[in-house]
Amino acid sequence: MAAVLFRHPVIHTFDGSGGPVDAILTVDGTITAIGEYARLREQAPTGTRTEDLPGAAVVAGFHDAHIHSATFARELDALDLRGVADLDEALDRLRAYLDAHPGDDWMFGGRWDSNTWAVPVQPNRRDLDRVSPVRPVALSSIDGHTVWVNSAALRSAGINSTTPDPAGGEIVRDSDGIPTGILREAALDLLDHVPGAADRRDVEALLTNAQHRLLSYGITHITDLDGEEVRDAYLTMRDRGTLALRVHKGIPVSALDKAVVDGRRTGDGDAWFTTGPVKIFADGALGSHTAHMGAGFTGDSDNHGIAVLSYDELQELVEKATANRIAVATHAIGDEANRLVLDAYEAVRGLTQRHGLRHRIEHAQHLRPEDVARLAALGVIPSSQPTHCTTDFRLAGRLLAGRDLANYPWRAFADAGAHLAFGSDSPVEPAEPMYGIHAAVTRQNRAGEPAGGWEPHQRLTVGEALLAYSFGGAYAAGIDDRVGRIAPGQYADFVALERDPVTEPATDLHRIEVLSTVVGGEVRYAR
Repeated sequence: MAAVLFRHPVIHTFDGSGGPVDAILTVDGTITAIGEYARLREQAPTGTRTEDLPGAAVVAGFHDAHIHSATFARELDALDLRGVADLDEALDRLRAYLDAHPGDDWMFGGRWDSNTWAVPVQPNRRDLDRVSPVRPVALSSIDGHTVWVNSAALRSAGINSTTPDPAGGEIVRDSDGIPTGILREAALDLLDHVPGAADRRDVEALLTNAQHRLLSYGITHITDLDGEEVRDAYLTMRDRGTLALRVHKGIPVSALDKAVVDGRRTGDGDAWFTTGPVKIFADGALGSHTAHMGAGFTGDSDNHGIAVLSYDELQELVEKATANRIAVATHAIGDEANRLVLDAYEAVRGLTQRHGLRHRIEHAQHLRPEDVARLAALGVIPSSQPTHCTTDFRLAGRLLAGRDLANYPWRAFADAGAHLAFGSDSPVEPAEPMYGIHAAVTRQNRAGEPAGGWEPHQRLTVGEALLAYSFGGAYAAGIDDRVGRIAPGQYADFVALERDPVTEPATDLHRIEVLSTVVGGEVRYAR
């Protein structure tokens, strides 16, 4: 039996008791008691060692409720086009990257956002051809819903003027019907099976490297929404004893039938690995102008976005998953997409309750006000990523001007009784939870914009934001009985912070550093 008494003068439990807590007693990786150090020292088992935690405060370990961890891992050393001022700077950065990484294999990277360029032009294949005429290049947009490719990539993928648009996707074409090099939504799948297009580096090695970075951010648990190869790698890491953070592993919709045959059930697993929800896409993204809206975008009134699935297809998938005790996590950004997803969830409400499932909407960005209350009444989890709001507020304000919409409505969700689950959507956004907590509390980006916060009536308190980033992810996963809080019976997962977020000015929350991360009663990261 391994017993450790962790001590710190400021331990935030946010349990409403108000009692003093300056110690956490753990036995074999589980919290057995919390309270005053002197009392816990007396009741601790013989041989218990005391460990003093550093910093100004201790909080529950962060659960990133929406992350693409293998993609995050791959992009740690990939070309990053965030923050470039214009097309020319993007091409200069690509040229420098290619010079530093020579070869003839496919080159991936990106995270470009032409909406923020000084001249917001739509890039095309000819731009990339000037830098890389032979080597295939595929650059994802910042939201991951558009890919910008060169002519070599189009040839390798067999995409030409006769290639039809896939259902739920678009091959953007010029006036002559020739692909421009911009692929949207389901058209991205046309690159999946190209020889040489897949990243063939060892997934387990990538994830082992990435988990250290995540632990350094205070992340003790993730809900991963990457593919089946990531599931296999995490299970291998668990079996080898090298998995140092907990994984709730989502199921891609392409693997739903296999998951049903395999008998997977959401929440099944052990302390380190549990089966998550099936991930479905209902629409696109705001930055790609493909979010499914009830009305056209301002300045583009004929564009209502893209419904990636028809309602019948969506309902069929929701029913299949629910009937087989698999929760559903549906990506929905636009108000029409959110309405249709709620309709599909409402249709299976009785079955959902009988199986004890918690369905989710991933992002839940723009809703009709009446759908906020409906979401809460149905017990649906809004799985949100706060930094999306502070990245997109200018774009949202422009494209959705004058609409009666609840935008990134965290306050409204909380007041309606919904259980918020926060994450990052990394690598779309940075994975650091304190960035998300800052965004949720201030509704500002890390440069302090806009003054006073965007739609500040939707702000949360620090305590609410911290809970959404710990307990919220566990609740959404249906495993909150054993993880997500600092409380007896919970896994001993907590984080020591350099400064106390409860007393720190809200505008400085994103500057708070993680000093120590404890998972299962062991220090897995120390700065």
